[in-house]
Amino acid sequence: MRYFLIGFMGSGKSKVGKIVADQLLLKYIDLDELIEESEQRSISDIFNNSGENYFRKLEEIYFKKIIKDDNILVSTGGGTPTFHNLIETMNKVGETIYLECCPEILFERLQENKEKRPMITGLSDKSLKRYIENKLAERKIFYTKATHTICNDKGDCIKGIVNLLR
Repeated sequence: MRYFLIGFMGSGKSKVGKIVADQLLLKYIDLDELIEESEQRSISDIFNNSGENYFRKLEEIYFKKIIKDDNILVSTGGGTPTFHNLIETMNKVGETIYLECCPEILFERLQENKEKRPMITGLSDKSLKRYIENKLAERKIFYTKATHTICNDKGDCIKGIVNLLR
């Protein structure tokens, strides 16, 4: 089986994905990490020097490679399901789990490490709040197409996901 964690940046996809995959004995793939390793560049470098459109093409290429594997859990990037009909592809070849978080929690989490995230680097707190609210509203139509939705505001969704996927 193939499982995909989707959700906004800061929702916990990478952290949760590693633990859930370990507990369910699944191969774990973090799509952003795979891109960085394969391209030998950081996501920030790709965004800053090649642009978002180039990054989204890379994302699609690597995504289509990894879905050939079975028994995997993939942590996607926050925007992955919103481009190239990838949410439909994910749902066709596996199950999607949307890690839902409220804007206030996302703000708290993202405020701490803005510099590591190219989409929000350098934003003021006020701009970050607005960015989160706008992007969440824009992406909701894609996120809500997930097979399952689990709230991760408290960061304690692992047991629920493991039980759901067993």
